[in-house]
Amino acid sequence: MHIGLAGPVDLTPLQHLLPARLPAVYSGPCTGWLARTWLEQGHRLTVYALSGAVAGRQVYSGKGIDLVVVPQRARARHRLKDLFRAERRGLAAAMRAHPADLVSAHWTYEFALAAIASGLPSFVTAHDTPLRYAWEMRSAYRWLRHSMALPAVHRATALSANSPYTAQHLRRVLGVRRPIEVIPNGVRMEHLPSAMASPDAAPVFATAVQGWGPLKNTATLLRAFALLRIELPHARLLLCGDGHDAGGPARQWAAVHGLTAGVEFAGPLAHDTLLRRIAAEAHVLVHPSRIESFSMITAEAMGMGLPVIVGERSGAVPWVAGDGGLAVDIDSPRTLADAMIRLARDPQLRARLATAGRQRTAGRFELRDVAAAYTRWFTTEGSRP
Repeated sequence: MHIGLAGPVDLTPLQHLLPARLPAVYSGPCTGWLARTWLEQGHRLTVYALSGAVAGRQVYSGKGIDLVVVPQRARARHRLKDLFRAERRGLAAAMRAHPADLVSAHWTYEFALAAIASGLPSFVTAHDTPLRYAWEMRSAYRWLRHSMALPAVHRATALSANSPYTAQHLRRVLGVRRPIEVIPNGVRMEHLPSAMASPDAAPVFATAVQGWGPLKNTATLLRAFALLRIELPHARLLLCGDGHDAGGPARQWAAVHGLTAGVEFAGPLAHDTLLRRIAAEAHVLVHPSRIESFSMITAEAMGMGLPVIVGERSGAVPWVAGDGGLAVDIDSPRTLADAMIRLARDPQLRARLATAGRQRTAGRFELRDVAAAYTRWFTTEGSRP
């Protein structure tokens, strides 16, 4: 099968297959490794990407793969004025000039609309809940950008979502009445490090979130950790991700509120480094986010053999965690602290949850199975009249 992949893409997994010098492209999680897995499963691939570093369409060819790069305007406000019209037209023209059997478009915005406009079979995957995020972020940019999802989800050849929660949003809020295939994000199980922290050591909790603010909710976690330290004074909290470095807003807020004791503000780390640190040091992953359409770090932590604590109403996160962790009220510092203390004091419970979580990630989120689920979906939906 010749698959076209359109969306924000991290080219790192594909670099060894392409020419040495490539322009920087609009990057995003998940898609690069999905593309590589399709190649490993014997499919041919054309990747359609956007870049602010090219003045015209560029094509880079490798073994079994073509990368087609289309110009992207530098300023977000210029792109938004016409709802990414230039980018959409450029992508659609690239798809027609370098066609695949179908286009797998990721996220429901400019890449999806371009795939639909190309005239090729368009298989659109929703990785977020557009109007929920627009409502939570309360910005004109988000409202306009996320409104692009409305035509995308109704006009695509077929539609998938990365979780039942995302699919429910598409039905209830965007009015989708057609079938929605649920295909989760994929985890490379064989590349995950194994949890190694000694069960008898002082408890270490880890968190990895991108950004500081109400949605990510690390303020509640910091308050909960301070309550935990009253009973477990040697406990540590490893905070990773944007906004959580030593000079970032999370550290500044914690200092003002006297909540820095026992906390390491590690900040953003390379993905492999992040996973190695969590596996080596942590006993439990705490994911305090109030809303997620999936949660890669939760699935990865379970795959490494760590129990997790997640929000019971945090979008798709409790579905991802399943029986691999505890789902609690993450808006209550006391409730969150109690869950953390419970796991810190019960290594047998941690072990049971870790085993269940590893099995859940291997059984539901293994990337090779996810890639195969996509191609089955392409074949099934593509054969419908």
